[in-house]
Amino acid sequence: MSGVVPENGGEGVSLPREYSPGRSDFIRGCGADHDLSEAETNLMNKNTCFFDLYGTLIDIRTDEKKPSLWRGLARCYSLGGAPYAPSELRECYLALCAEETAALAKRSGLGEDEVEIELRHVFRRLYAEKGVRVSAARLDDTAIAFRALSYTSTPRLMPGARRTLDGLRQRGARLFLLSNAQSCFTVPELRLLGLSKSFDQIFLSSDFGCKKPSAAFFHAAMAAAGVTAEEIVMVGNDPDADIRGADSCGIGSCYFHTHQSPPPSGTLPDSCREIRALTDLL
Repeated sequence: MSGVVPENGGEGVSLPREYSPGRSDFIRGCGADHDLSEAETNLMNKNTCFFDLYGTLIDIRTDEKKPSLWRGLARCYSLGGAPYAPSELRECYLALCAEETAALAKRSGLGEDEVEIELRHVFRRLYAEKGVRVSAARLDDTAIAFRALSYTSTPRLMPGARRTLDGLRQRGARLFLLSNAQSCFTVPELRLLGLSKSFDQIFLSSDFGCKKPSAAFFHAAMAAAGVTAEEIVMVGNDPDADIRGADSCGIGSCYFHTHQSPPPSGTLPDSCREIRALTDLL
């Protein structure tokens, strides 16, 4: 856990809301068409949920390799006093990402495949390479431009996402977002899609310096939320990052297969129950 501390002091992105403890069987349905085993019943009776975001609650399609992204971003940098050719910008961006990743892995003691850098640092360094100092607001604008240029379709909520989150809240469930994501991208997208107030707290990998399936991210989020593994259900669409990552920390899960799910590899752990739709959680 060394070095795994979010920049805001370990509390994630706090978006408090009022809720009253209530029924604890908030995922009692789970699309079941057969009698539940004891393990499945225990899973259904938990009152705290960690949700994945992309591919689970939000349908988003991006392509960071497309030439139009780098042409557009190069124009943004050039207009900001940092002239780049598109190919030069992409090459420098990738090199700086690799440098930042290696440095963070060394500081944290985690593997390079476990850490998550903060892309704001990369965007700032790209300006600095051309001798330009920029404000935090300019970095936010640059990040938003990068993200918008990467879209191949407009982000939208997965079917049943809002109904499910609202329904769970009404039953007194505690809801947390646990996402491999950049805060400079995700916070505006949550606002855009009306999910900013849907969670007790939001835990993004870029704020913690590590990502799923690393146990470091799960343990840091649990500590920040003040919950134990036995209290949580993880809901996600990635068999490795969400489901096996949760299982390695003793967390039960609900696997939601979507068109954005990675190809399956092996069987799901016994601690997991598969759902066919988000509304199966109601």
